[in-house]
Amino acid sequence: MELQSGGELLFCAHHAREHGDKLKEIAANVVDETHKLSDTPASASDDER
Repeated sequence: MELQSGGELLFCAHHAREHGDKLKEIAANVVDETHKLSDTPASASDDER
């Protein structure tokens, strides 16, 4: 999240949801990447099975 006054804030998904409405009031830009949390890449150990 980029603030209108400058600077940047980063939040975990839980706290972003909890405070999202108020944060959007002071934000110049909000980037929501929670969709990346459900993407689980295959690990090396999966290939060895």
